Amino acid sequence: MTTANNPYNNLSPWKPGQSGNPSGWPRGTRDLAGDVIETTDRGKKLVDALVSIARGVIPTVPVQ
Repeated sequence: MTTANNPYNNLSPWKPGQSGNPSGWPRGTRDLAGDVIETTDRGKKLVDALVSIARGVIPTVPVQ
């Protein structure tokens, strides 16, 4: 595609330090990794469950 035919020519690039999402995440939003770490004994329970599955044993995992 040539520059003349590019439909994105009218878009200006982000300025240095400018966010593409100026509002960001809402306050109090937790990330998935933080939830997993907190609820799985820093990931140990999750790793144990995955090892069981790899060995062909279906683990009993409580749902919270």
